[in-house]
Amino acid sequence: MGRKQDVMAADRAAVSSRTETEEFVAQFSRCHERLFGYIYSLVPHEQDARDIFQRVSLLLWRKYSSFDAEADFFAWACGVAYYEVRNFFRVSARSRLKFNDELLNTLAVEKARRGSEDRRLEALQECLKELPSAERKLLMEVYGDGRPIHEVANECGKAVQTVYNRLNLIRRKLYARMQRALTEN
Repeated sequence: MGRKQDVMAADRAAVSSRTETEEFVAQFSRCHERLFGYIYSLVPHEQDARDIFQRVSLLLWRKYSSFDAEADFFAWACGVAYYEVRNFFRVSARSRLKFNDELLNTLAVEKARRGSEDRRLEALQECLKELPSAERKLLMEVYGDGRPIHEVANECGKAVQTVYNRLNLIRRKLYARMQRALTEN
């Protein structure tokens, strides 16, 4: 009886391990390029960034069991990378260019902020492509070209309020698509 329970427990552990591995690979594959970009923005040489990225990748895998599944994986990975970059500068005697901790912290915060903005911009561009061409054209005329709404309304032969209402509906649709796109990533 004890042997059978041991085998069943080992099977459950293997399934759990496979699931955790699959979750890690899915999370990591979605952000590994951005993570490398983040690291590279903090160090002066590409090869150093590649070395640090390799160490960070291993650290992320080793520490994944402590990752909160409700948290943002990219933000967590950037936090791990930040400390690994700090460690690199502390230990490295090869590089003449040294950043103090305050500058490194400022760079890290700025890059992390821009990373989320980049992701939002990419999602917006993809969502705009999904809109019907007439809706995309209206958005571009008003927001891209900066044309006054009354001009656009006159050109279309529609009431100004109608154009405002149409823009409001398009913005809501675009917002909903963006939210879906950002939560999927």
